[in-house]
Amino acid sequence: MDETSPNIEADAPPALDPAQQSLSEALRVSFGILKIVMVVLLMAYAFSGTFSVGSNEVALRLRFGNYVGSPGQRVLERGTYLAAPFPIEQIVKVDTRPSTLLLEDEFWFETTKNDSGLTRSQLQFQKAGPLHPLRDGSLITGDSNIVHAKWALTWRITDPVAYLTNIGSKEVAQELVTLTSQQGIVHSIARLTADEILRGIVNREQMLGLIQQRLDDMRTGITIDQVTLDKVSAPLRVMRSFDAVTSAESDRARRIVAAQQERARILGETAGEASEPLLDLVNAYSQATELEDPAHAQEIETLIDTALLELKINDSVIGGDVARVMNKAQTYRTQITEQIATEAQSFSQLLPQYQLNPRLVMTKLWEDAREQILTGDVETFYTVPGQLELQFNRDPEIQKERQKEQLRSQKKAQEDAESNR
Repeated sequence: MDETSPNIEADAPPALDPAQQSLSEALRVSFGILKIVMVVLLMAYAFSGTFSVGSNEVALRLRFGNYVGSPGQRVLERGTYLAAPFPIEQIVKVDTRPSTLLLEDEFWFETTKNDSGLTRSQLQFQKAGPLHPLRDGSLITGDSNIVHAKWALTWRITDPVAYLTNIGSKEVAQELVTLTSQQGIVHSIARLTADEILRGIVNREQMLGLIQQRLDDMRTGITIDQVTLDKVSAPLRVMRSFDAVTSAESDRARRIVAAQQERARILGETAGEASEPLLDLVNAYSQATELEDPAHAQEIETLIDTALLELKINDSVIGGDVARVMNKAQTYRTQITEQIATEAQSFSQLLPQYQLNPRLVMTKLWEDAREQILTGDVETFYTVPGQLELQFNRDPEIQKERQKEQLRSQKKAQEDAESNR
């Protein structure tokens, strides 16, 4: 071999032993796995900003502390969204469900756990002393009286941007709504009397407007939906006096209702469904008479007469006692008319005979009258000439018949009255 030729075996890298080859292979695999893990972590980090918004909440995205989106598109409603991962972007969710605020102690007299089972009379006995301003809550009314009340308010977040900017937490919002509501209630009650408040006559719209105006002035993003007066009470020291007034007013209202019902019953029995318009005509006639307006009175009297004859007024049928009396009068009128017509006809027939022989006609008329008088349910007594001494012994059979006839007449009258009702 030529000495100047290159030494191929000397220039080649030394061969690795099996241990080194195993280590090299392990490192190559480890770096491959590490690359995969890093890619997975990068992808997980990139998609870690995915979030969802529920039905009772909204969300806002903050990028480096600033709201993302135009003013009208900052609030994210229900759905799934993708945002840049923290700390680039931050997601803030706001609960929009209605919340209830109970003002049970702020304007109520002091109570303890031992008072929960006591009746109002027992509370009056135990707490009959003067109010303590540091322990007893109260409200001053517009007529300088004191009342106690419990209130309930419903509020919710309607402007999440303003809420997060100026409030930031539910606890602060609850405290702010409490203070604002107390102020609005105090101002509203100061415009009312104690009697109105104890009756529950409270202008809730005005009260709600006062509270809402103060919240809007502070740009809280909170809306008051409802203000409810749960319970109201006079001071226990004067509770009996207020109860006496309330009882008297309740009795007055009850008597008024009873009087109205009695009035409706009497008018219904008097003229039926047409009682009100008929009563209006009667009152108008009385008023025209008092004002000495004979023309108007005559006009109204004509309307009344027409209504009574037709038993109808303004498409309403006149019934009751008025209809019964008018029907009876019409029947009597018909009977009298027929009777007079019959008598006129009889006398017209007797006139020619009377002109021929007056004595004979008079005798016949006397006989007819005597027969008519003495025939039927009549007791007849005959006397003899001379000294007259009368001793009457009335016929019992005739008295019985008269009583029976009277009972039958009364029964028929009751049946007619019931049928006309």
